[in-house]
Amino acid sequence: MYKPDLLRSCCRAYTIRTNYELYLEDGYYNKSAKKTMRKFYKSVGCTQNAISTELDDFYHAKEHGGDKGFFTVLLPNTFSYDKFELYKKYQFKVHGDKEEDVDELSFYNFLCLDPFRKEETEDLFDWRLLNKEWTSGQYGEELKKLQGPIHECYFADNKLIAVAVLDILPTSVSSVYFIWDPDYAHLGLGNVSAIREIMLTKVLEKEYYYLGFLIADCEKMIYKAKFGGEIRNFSKRGGDPLWVRLKHVSNQLEDGYFKVFDSEMNDIAEQQYGMDSDCYDSEFVSSFDVVSKTQLFPTPKVIP
Repeated sequence: MYKPDLLRSCCRAYTIRTNYELYLEDGYYNKSAKKTMRKFYKSVGCTQNAISTELDDFYHAKEHGGDKGFFTVLLPNTFSYDKFELYKKYQFKVHGDKEEDVDELSFYNFLCLDPFRKEETEDLFDWRLLNKEWTSGQYGEELKKLQGPIHECYFADNKLIAVAVLDILPTSVSSVYFIWDPDYAHLGLGNVSAIREIMLTKVLEKEYYYLGFLIADCEKMIYKAKFGGEIRNFSKRGGDPLWVRLKHVSNQLEDGYFKVFDSEMNDIAEQQYGMDSDCYDSEFVSSFDVVSKTQLFPTPKVIP
């Protein structure tokens, strides 16, 4: 479990979650998203429902793999060399990792190791029957039994082109990591996978799809705002919401300051101290022996 120290961090990290209803109702499944999905399915040769703009049609078009044979399967989060080779290629070309930093053990520890005891999950469902339902589009009871860590593996051109690392939890689907073949960058697999996982959350009858942290200051993390939903609020006052709709506060995340919202979606610190005031918790800040070594600069506002 990640719990960031927001008072001493240079990044404003908000837990973000969404679902099918929020994604559509708040208008995030827009012209750009539809274009992304249409381009993807046409690129992998799917013609079924290719001109439809309905999200459900795009999702189910995966069952008609076209001339490039696109399909996905749901697999245990186990180590395999095809997954590892894809991971290496992705880390080298997309993240610029050095070869000595990427090995079998680091891959296993990062994306295969989990705290679940296999005997607790291995008899709950049958992977063969589960994938029969999955690939046929006839979603039944076996698929709905799915739980725990999984790898959704994407195939096209008779090769593995992407792996979505997911945790299937009792009431939600949580995105852990996504790796894709840089040779297929033109497919927009990162955006496609998130939209598909929103649909997966619906198919599995879960409440929410968790995307980790929305970090508005980070170029590689701000993309999560494309999928709408809600961000976790940090107010401890009674009556203030635990979650706030992203569409109501997105414009308040652009000024570089960490915000805490009240029931009217106003920033609590701004109300108390004014829009341009510095609201440092002086007692907290002075408790650091060397502030410059624990707090990055320029120093973010600290909300009391």
